[in-house]
Amino acid sequence: MSGFHKQHIAGFTLVEVLVSVVILAIGLLGLAGMQTLSLKNNQDAFLYTQATALAYEMGDRIKVNPVPWQSSSLPTPASTCPNTSCNSKTNLCTPAQMASFDYCGWKAKAFSLLGSSNTTAIIEWQRNTGSCPGNTGTVCIQMSWVTGNQTSSSSNNKGSFQLEVRP
Repeated sequence: MSGFHKQHIAGFTLVEVLVSVVILAIGLLGLAGMQTLSLKNNQDAFLYTQATALAYEMGDRIKVNPVPWQSSSLPTPASTCPNTSCNSKTNLCTPAQMASFDYCGWKAKAFSLLGSSNTTAIIEWQRNTGSCPGNTGTVCIQMSWVTGNQTSSSSNNKGSFQLEVRP
């Protein structure tokens, strides 16, 4: 008899390698999907933070110049910001002109930071009822914007923030 001995060779078969590559690919696709979702949610959080900062900025402007915001006819911003000279220490404006200037500049800033399409930035005076669930005699600052880099204007793709300020 010849001296051949059967040796048992240990290793992976091609099927085992194929199965592990498929499992690895599915796991990597899941990670890529989670990364995409994370980026979208991070952008949404950034927009919410911007809206919060903008609303509090306007709330501070209302508290500094309360008289025009206490009447039932609130200042309305023009299509282009009027009285740009109000932004200077040498040129004095009336409180109503300053409130209109503040409102217009705030809206322009909101549109530039939150995106101009499907973004709203309004201020309304609370009487007995209103959009804000607040108290009578307060000013309600409302902002809404499209979230998740969506172009749809449906309500489930919108972020919103409301702030109630007493002038």
